[in-house]
Amino acid sequence: MSERIIAVLDGVDQALSAVESLRRQGFSRAAITIMSAEPIHGAPFESDQTKSRIAGFAIAGGVIGAIAAVLLTVVTSRRVDLVTGGMPIVTPWAFGIIIFELAALGAILATLGRMIFEARLARRSALADYDEAVADGSVVLAVECSDEACLEAAKNVLGANLTRTS
Repeated sequence: MSERIIAVLDGVDQALSAVESLRRQGFSRAAITIMSAEPIHGAPFESDQTKSRIAGFAIAGGVIGAIAAVLLTVVTSRRVDLVTGGMPIVTPWAFGIIIFELAALGAILATLGRMIFEARLARRSALADYDEAVADGSVVLAVECSDEACLEAAKNVLGANLTRTS
């Protein structure tokens, strides 16, 4: 039996003290979810978050964009039968700006795509623990309980702020 308890708290300080109390009761970081309209700095679990991979995706997108630009310019230049009078068809100076711009475009698109993925903005439905009180400036705290003892401990910590269980 897995049950989720949701509590609406008035402010960040109250939420942080509730999280610390839950952690002292033995709840894992993965079992606690905090939702707020603003970022909560100084939360006791900030260091638990995984590092972002946006920088690696930006570099890979830039490299892929540059390769695509080189292929585009070389193939286009070779397919168009131009009489150049013995001069090279593909010169770095003529196509440098195209390579630069497509490398930048690749980096930008890869960064944007990864940011949307990491922020979970492309999900199809709302979060299961979301409460409309977040939009009003309150902080919502959701706790995942696996057994009855865990459920009672969470209810004792959250007390009067408890809004629902699911």
